[in-house]
Amino acid sequence: MGSSRRQRGVALITALLVVMLAATVATYLLSQQSESLTRVERTTERAQLGLHATTTLEWARSALLVQQKNSVYVALNQPWAEGLIARPIETAVATGLLRDAQSKFNINNLIDSNGKRRNADVQIFVRLLNILKLDPELANAVVDWLDNDDEISGTGGAENGHYWSIANRVSGGYGAANKPILLIDELLRVKGMNEASFRRLAPFITALPRANIERTKININTTSTELLTAIFDDVPSDVITDIIRQRQAPLPYTRIDNIKQRHAALPAPMIDAFLDTTSRYFEASLAITGQHSQIRQAALLQTQLANTSGVIAWPAIIWVKENG
Repeated sequence: MGSSRRQRGVALITALLVVMLAATVATYLLSQQSESLTRVERTTERAQLGLHATTTLEWARSALLVQQKNSVYVALNQPWAEGLIARPIETAVATGLLRDAQSKFNINNLIDSNGKRRNADVQIFVRLLNILKLDPELANAVVDWLDNDDEISGTGGAENGHYWSIANRVSGGYGAANKPILLIDELLRVKGMNEASFRRLAPFITALPRANIERTKININTTSTELLTAIFDDVPSDVITDIIRQRQAPLPYTRIDNIKQRHAALPAPMIDAFLDTTSRYFEASLAITGQHSQIRQAALLQTQLANTSGVIAWPAIIWVKENG
């Protein structure tokens, strides 16, 4: 009889263990199923956000098209500069901002049509580096990264020999670009350019295509005090301050002659060579936020010239990249 009770006890314990094991397995499977469903939901949501990002980019293009049709100059008091603030799209919210890329110094201007150093632009870049309290020798390193020869420009410069020697110590070798760059992020590979220097410099530079290898001019209506100071290094600071003040009210600079008329102290050759009152390149920053995830994109847009019939095409998309 005692043996029978022991057997029943063992059977009960075994049954409890089986139930506990089944419950544990069921809980695990439910957890895995829940995680799988969550991953599917988030993947589906991100795909939907991607479609909304395309729609939001079309907003940016349409804003630039309207701007181009309504004005011959580009300034910060125009509708394109107001951005897109919290626009609902189904279950997501879209925000967007347009910046004038020609308010910045085009790094690709450092070399000419023959792929050689363009000294006037290099001098401006050196002054900008000094203003930002960065190493001016970075200018030589950037020129060497862009130019099509293998001759070191000067102190701080570096050509393929330097970069391939680094490659021996890290995975994935590389040489200098030896051509204009597409994104300024590429400068992080240039000798002497660390993360801190890049973050300081990035708001003032861009990488733009150059039509017919011509210099991309800087828009006086949208550029920074720092860049104006770098261009006009011999002009008193109060003149630079007055330029910024006058472009805000009552009317921005509408044409090149307008700049010369308002500011006789500025050297006319420098105005003609480096400044403009309009822009064709714009940077779009977009964020699409859903319930569980967010897509952030950046794009470079180029407005188009009117055809012989006066029709203006939609701005071209030069590139789009996802920022996370």
